[in-house]
Amino acid sequence: MNIKKIICYIIAFLFIAFPCFSLDSAIKNHAFNTPKNVSQNKYSLTHYLTKPYNDDYEKLKVIAYWISSHIAYDKYKYNNGVVNYKELNYKYDILKLRAGICGDFAELFADMARIAGVSRVKVVSGYVLKNQVSIKRKYRQRDVAGAIGHAWNEVQIDGRKFYVDTTFMARNTVTPQRRVTSLNHKFALNKNGRQNNVNENINDFFFDFTPKSEIKKHNMVHLQDKFIK
Repeated sequence: MNIKKIICYIIAFLFIAFPCFSLDSAIKNHAFNTPKNVSQNKYSLTHYLTKPYNDDYEKLKVIAYWISSHIAYDKYKYNNGVVNYKELNYKYDILKLRAGICGDFAELFADMARIAGVSRVKVVSGYVLKNQVSIKRKYRQRDVAGAIGHAWNEVQIDGRKFYVDTTFMARNTVTPQRRVTSLNHKFALNKNGRQNNVNENINDFFFDFTPKSEIKKHNMVHLQDKFIK
């Protein structure tokens, strides 16, 4: 039996034994190959992305895959805990410029979820704690040096609560050059939007995770403000 036949048999087995394998691949392909002409506003984009799907979970997944593969994290606006307040006040058209920070990612995901008819999705804020010491201290942020302020989404479907972090799913970044000015950065953002780059190397873990699963897998935890004493 030649190698091509072996590969075909393996793929066929995966499709039969693991239906989610084929579905997840189809959702990703649909998100990654979205035409640019439908992505100029969140309404036409959401309708295009979710049209093939009736299940709320699948709708959220295709939205998350599109955001995380098409939107870049803007390291000029917020970088390693340092806020560029001048840029923070600059109102993005995140779909036009294809860039933003965690709050922009989370707001876009929540807006598109509502457009898709998925109501129980909200933006939450807090910190990402990245070491076991901070976790053992019962998440007391005041005791933890270097906790990262962050925003992400809380989702409830069929009585189950989980989290989605499209910022952490994304791999693209817009990184300013040294001594960059605000005006130069705006030119860079416009260039980024025109290029419409798609990065398919997204981190699937951060779609549908819980603090418990995150501690186990990554030794860090997303913690909402309301849990920090």
